[in-house]
Amino acid sequence: MSKPASSGRNDRSALKALNRRAEAILKARPAYREMLDFYLTVFRCQIEWRNRLVVHPEEVGVEQVRESLRKGTPLIQHYDPGVEPQSLLDLWVEMKEVFRRGNEVLREAVEKIDRAEEAGDFAPVSWLSEQRPERWELVADASGRIGIEESVLGALSRAVTFPHWELVAESWLPQDGLEEWRRFCCPVCGGVPGLVENRKGQSGRGGISASPRRFMHCSFCGSRWVVPALKCPACGSTKEGDAKYLFTAEEPELRIDFCKSCHRYIKVIDGDKISGRVHVGLELLTAAHLDAIAQDKDLSPLEVCA
Repeated sequence: MSKPASSGRNDRSALKALNRRAEAILKARPAYREMLDFYLTVFRCQIEWRNRLVVHPEEVGVEQVRESLRKGTPLIQHYDPGVEPQSLLDLWVEMKEVFRRGNEVLREAVEKIDRAEEAGDFAPVSWLSEQRPERWELVADASGRIGIEESVLGALSRAVTFPHWELVAESWLPQDGLEEWRRFCCPVCGGVPGLVENRKGQSGRGGISASPRRFMHCSFCGSRWVVPALKCPACGSTKEGDAKYLFTAEEPELRIDFCKSCHRYIKVIDGDKISGRVHVGLELLTAAHLDAIAQDKDLSPLEVCA
């Protein structure tokens, strides 16, 4: 993938924004410090490697994007993302060393993958090349064969594939979904959204405030797109009274939105309180305490899209 001359500056800006946001989060939630110190290494590695990654996504014009979105099908169903295996291998080798310096669970997982590869039972690079949201069985199958917890193996694969797919998403969908996509699944890869970002919008003419905007963020490729505000992303309910939310008094800008009908929930952040681009991994990691609140209310995380 050819990169503009400004890409290095953009990555430096992204690193600064990541660090600023991490500092703000830790000030509000100091209990995350030990865990976040390690995962910041992962997130910085993803950003720092962007200029070294290689992807050759099929060229897609604006009208082609709009036509695909009007049909209601993700771009991945029509076009080749062009993720290069060698690029995946290079980042995987780097990430392995990062994870070895992490906790015992991650270190043991990397060692099991290495042993399986040496025995000819597992090919990490070809396996990573096949990762797609609709191919969830790849993680489940490999987890059973290698003997690694499915959630752990999924986290390792997402760490390596996310920056590659983020480049694909930026190439295919540079304008927040171009407003033609009103579905809840990701318009690029078809993945389930991991995070909601609410923004008030800019004031219109005469000082009249624009309507609030609700963005979905894909945790697989990092795409961001606009969706209807009062509609459940799991069951599609628009029934009055079904849309509910939970938050703590200490952090009103961070909450859970859930549906009274299907009892599914998703995490929500106030985008107006964040400087720069939202880093999905950072926000999801440091909002893990919301999952405990949701479980106390017998709510389940979003796993399907309306």
